[in-house]
Amino acid sequence: MSIYKNPEVKRMIIIFLVLSVVFLALAVVMGCISLMYYKNTAALNHAAVVGAVAGRYPDAEADVINQIQNWDEYALAKGQEILNRYGMYNPGTLADTPLLHRNFRINILLYVLLAAAACGIFILFFINFLKRQYGQIRQLARYARRVGNGDYSLDIRNNEEGDISILKNEIYKITTMLREQAQALKKDKAVLARSLADISHQLKTPMTSISVLNDLLYEAPSQEVRRQFLDRMRSQINRMEWLISSLLKLSKLDAGAVTMKRDGIRVKNLVDRAVASMAVPLDIKMQEVRVKGPDHAKYIGDFNWSCEALINVLKNCIEHTPEGGVIDISFEENPIYTMIKISDTGVGIHKEDIPHIFDRFYKGKNAAEDSVGIGLAMARAIIDKQGGDITVSSEEGRGTQFIIKFYKGVK
Repeated sequence: MSIYKNPEVKRMIIIFLVLSVVFLALAVVMGCISLMYYKNTAALNHAAVVGAVAGRYPDAEADVINQIQNWDEYALAKGQEILNRYGMYNPGTLADTPLLHRNFRINILLYVLLAAAACGIFILFFINFLKRQYGQIRQLARYARRVGNGDYSLDIRNNEEGDISILKNEIYKITTMLREQAQALKKDKAVLARSLADISHQLKTPMTSISVLNDLLYEAPSQEVRRQFLDRMRSQINRMEWLISSLLKLSKLDAGAVTMKRDGIRVKNLVDRAVASMAVPLDIKMQEVRVKGPDHAKYIGDFNWSCEALINVLKNCIEHTPEGGVIDISFEENPIYTMIKISDTGVGIHKEDIPHIFDRFYKGKNAAEDSVGIGLAMARAIIDKQGGDITVSSEEGRGTQFIIKFYKGVK
């Protein structure tokens, strides 16, 4: 913004211009008064001269009046010569008389007073302007110190015009952003602390188990017992490996270090890949997976990450469905979104757990003993990253249904 467009500066300039016009008008008025006073002084001088001459030479009264009204060159030159002889006239100056001296002193005094008043008022207005501007700057400095100390309670927003008001509003915007960031940081720290505690707890259990089994191996058990210990150690190591791998993937998603591909994905291929990955757990629990959906159904996303999300949801269904149970996977595509439904015939989810089922490290009332509570959280993070969403509905004793939607046109 140009300094001349600044409302505060424009207001100050307008005040100065108005004052200048006022003082110029006063100067003109004073000039007129001075001229009238000078005319009065000249008339008094003429009266004194006429009175003196007429008193001494009554017959010369008419000639003197005629010379005052219509002087001639000869009389002017003669009068100048006489005045000069008495030191009362010098070429280029007026006659030096007490009346003219008094008139001059009064005029000088009036103009000096006018100039002093004009300068004083201009200075007062300018000082007031500077005081107001620097007062606002000091207010901003105090505000900045309070913000620097973590106090975001002061509101300095201003609806007036001007650069200072704009600066106040911009600083308030920055303060609001800093407050939100500070609150988010505080929340993130709390979440991180809880996550570290949960991770520590989740890792502590298999590590303790491995340590105990390792100590037992030093006692040279039989070959059959030794094999059982090694199998259990392998199971715990696999669990730790999966947990660490999942945490690393979640960390990448949180940090924005994952770039999702924008490929065309056929849903049937995705479902087939996810089911194939869980073939062993399905065989162990003798569960049946029924897949239904059109071959042409597809959406835009990242195949590998989508498969990861689907596997985690499918894994949850397998864990909470008893042996011989059924898991149904259906999918469809419409102009708005592509939807995948995964339903099981398991124990279901307690109604108090449903709002928290996608929270990290959350274990519901019906969760398996060795459940970590990270799979569904990762599934939601992956789906959200691709512009989709996942919801759950469940009834205890009658199974659970997950619905995943990938919306069209979401980038």
